Amino acid sequence: MAALSQVGTPYGYGADVPGEALDCSALARHAHRAVGMEIPRMSTAQKAAATPVSPSRVRAGDLVFFRTGPGQYHVGLMVDGNRFVHASTSQKEVLVSSLDQPYWRSRIIGAGTYLN
Repeated sequence: MAALSQVGTPYGYGADVPGEALDCSALARHAHRAVGMEIPRMSTAQKAAATPVSPSRVRAGDLVFFRTGPGQYHVGLMVDGNRFVHASTSQKEVLVSSLDQPYWRSRIIGAGTYLN
């Protein structure tokens, strides 16, 4: 719910101010902090520290990781088994997208969880 409450918040590279501007990894960290969990700041560190989950078995609260370009990575937080909330660089705001979209399906590199 903490991540969904940020839908419409502007995207900002390196931004970490909920309600003002966020990047993708700050959104994931904000959502985890809302439930008392501390996770790494950067998406690559978030992926490395998370317990791996098969992308086909993700559930609400899990993180999904993408490679969006050479040396560029992106993270989203699952809302359900298909939709995820993320701070989109192209749309310049926090929004909900679907793993079924060809763009995301072709770029997913893994999923992970910090939930028990």
